[in-house]
Amino acid sequence: MLYAQTFSFASDTVHAVYTGPGLQAIHDDVTATSGTVNVKYHILNTDFPASWLASAALGMCDAGLCRNNLGDTFLWNNATTTGKSFNCNYTGTDVFDMSLDLSAAVYGCHWIKVEMTDNALPTSTKIATFIVCKNAPSALQNVAGSDAEIKLYPNPARDEINVVYDASIGVKSIAIYNIIGKVVNVYKVPESSANLNIESIPSGIYFVKLYNGNGNVVMTKKFTKQ
Repeated sequence: MLYAQTFSFASDTVHAVYTGPGLQAIHDDVTATSGTVNVKYHILNTDFPASWLASAALGMCDAGLCRNNLGDTFLWNNATTTGKSFNCNYTGTDVFDMSLDLSAAVYGCHWIKVEMTDNALPTSTKIATFIVCKNAPSALQNVAGSDAEIKLYPNPARDEINVVYDASIGVKSIAIYNIIGKVVNVYKVPESSANLNIESIPSGIYFVKLYNGNGNVVMTKKFTKQ
C-alpha cells in the first residue's frame, strides 16, 4: 500500500553510540514536504532497561519543545494503547531528536520506536527506530577470552554472515561497527548462533562485537563485506 508523503524522517533507523558523560541528543529530524504539517507522535515500543528509562533527561524534542520522561513513565510504555501522544507543527526541516543521559545506566544496546502520524491524513503514519549502544569501558571488554570461541563465516561476505558462539558466554546482542568505530547495525540474537543480514551495508572492513546481558563486549571479530 502506498501512503501520501506529507512528511519524512531523516532516516527510518538511526544508530548511535552514547559517548557521555552527560546529556546527548540523537537526531532524526522531520521534513514537511510542503507548507505546515500537524503531526501526532508517541513511543510505539522499546526494550530500554529500567536504568535507561529512569533517566530524568530521557525525552523527545520536537519542533516545539522537549518532552522529558521525568515522572511520566507512560511516555515510554510498551503498550501502544496507554502511550501518551503529543502534537507538533513542522514546516520545512525541523528538529526531532531523542535526548538522554546514560551516565548512571547499565551497558548494552537497546532500541526505541517512535510512531508519527499526520493528523489530517491518518494513512501517513511513519515509524522511526533509534538504536543506541552504551559500551562498557575498555577494561571490561572482551571478557570471554579466546578468539576460538567465535566462528564467523563466510569471510569475505556479500549478503549475510553467520556467527557461531558458545552459549555459556551469554551473548544477547551483536553490533556491527565500521572501520572508524561507528555503529552500522545492532541485532538481538539467540543463545548460540545468529544469521545477520548485511545486504544494505557498503563494501568495506567491519567489526562484529558480541555483547552479554551486562553490556560487556565478550568478543570481537573482523570481517570484510564485498
